[in-house]
Amino acid sequence: MTVKARRVAVIGAGPAGAIATDALVKEQAFETIRVFDRRAGIGGTWVYTPHLPTAIPSLGDLVSGKADVAITPPPQLPTVTPVSEDVNGHHRRFSDTALHENLHSNIIPAIMSYTQEPFPDKLSPRTLADYGPGAPFRHHTVIREWVEGIFSRSGHEKLLELSTTVERAEKVGGEWVLTLRKEALGRNYWWRETFDALVVATGHYNIPWFPNIPGLLEYDQKFPGRIQHSKHFRNSSKFKGKRVVVVGGSISAHEIVHEILGAAQAPVYASLRGEPIPAFGWEPFIHPDIAVKKEIKRFDPETGRLHFADGSILDDVDYVIFGTGYTFSIPYIPHVQERIRNAYRRLPGVYQHTWDIDDPTLIFVGMLGGGFTFRVYEWQAVAAARHLAGRANPLPPIPEQLEWERKRVAEKGGGKDYYSIAPNYGDFFEFLRGIAGEPAPGTTGRVLPVFDEKWLEIWTGMVVNKIEGFQRKRKRAEEARSPVKAKL
Repeated sequence: MTVKARRVAVIGAGPAGAIATDALVKEQAFETIRVFDRRAGIGGTWVYTPHLPTAIPSLGDLVSGKADVAITPPPQLPTVTPVSEDVNGHHRRFSDTALHENLHSNIIPAIMSYTQEPFPDKLSPRTLADYGPGAPFRHHTVIREWVEGIFSRSGHEKLLELSTTVERAEKVGGEWVLTLRKEALGRNYWWRETFDALVVATGHYNIPWFPNIPGLLEYDQKFPGRIQHSKHFRNSSKFKGKRVVVVGGSISAHEIVHEILGAAQAPVYASLRGEPIPAFGWEPFIHPDIAVKKEIKRFDPETGRLHFADGSILDDVDYVIFGTGYTFSIPYIPHVQERIRNAYRRLPGVYQHTWDIDDPTLIFVGMLGGGFTFRVYEWQAVAAARHLAGRANPLPPIPEQLEWERKRVAEKGGGKDYYSIAPNYGDFFEFLRGIAGEPAPGTTGRVLPVFDEKWLEIWTGMVVNKIEGFQRKRKRAEEARSPVKAKL
């Protein structure tokens, strides 16, 4: 099916929304481009929200997959309604971001930034302390400024509608009808707009995911506040002197364990199910103040005791922080949300993490992982923009798209394995470049370069850099524990 859209809506003004907007504008094929974001500023998940509440609204709803429900709009629009907790509450809407005060990018700028928008050479004091003047990582404030620059340098701010939530997106008579709500001056302003195509660029770091461990919900009820998620971690202050268990073997768990070292009671316990992510292996957990435990098999709500898979136990725990990632949620598109709830931690019905199989006017940018973010968003965005302009090379037939999904589910299941593009980075980039093709003559469309194998070398070097950082911290801790030698 050939698509030729005139009016396109982008949902999200973070890194994915920024590059999607730029690609659409530079394609010079659309009469209307509108960008909606529920936050008051540009940046998406890179907007730091320490002022918002960090507690889990309902652990039971999160575990059962019933959290983040859609809001029912007023029956008659446009209209104005008062602000309410049900509609505007940050807890209920999961509108806080997953940033902590010391969070840095974990990918080297040369392969993280977009090809025409390099990261600024700006290092925070924490970056300098941990990695030195040649540090390859950037503080979250630098990343947000970079995203803002993509909008501001090209004049894309005029396309933005901030503090505006897309509460419903439905296909009616061949058009996307968006029900919109802007919060301003203590009131909610509701209206509708129509579009030919929709680009969803809201990311997948909003809804925390918890494994359903026996006793977890009862434990949370008996000891409210003891169960935490990495999304709500802001700094180490409240963990000072506390006994803490961090659950997970990926990036979030690495970061939190090392953030609370020196503040929390030693040792900090790291609970893993199986092996950690292969890129870093066990290095993040080898430290004199970290004790590695097997996965938690049961929470005892009567005693507060934690039971681990190897038969060991742990008492008097103050906090259990789950660094177990997130799940997808798109409540404003009801049929997509229904698909998500019937699958395991993935975005079903979507070809190559980008195109809705049933409706090629619905596109997703940034709903993947496994490395080369944000760079890969650019390839998705350009392919999407050219597809919506009717200039891209055709997608394969629907049966072939469905077969791609079927095979991937059979091989990967769900979760990170499904939506990760690792290790076949080059194949994925080149597939998107093949769909995008070249810009139309006389336009300013973005040109996608061939995937450079040197990027893989940089990726490997980045991992080495992080590992060396863990090793330096371990060495400092070991030296601090060594007895001071008498001077001769």
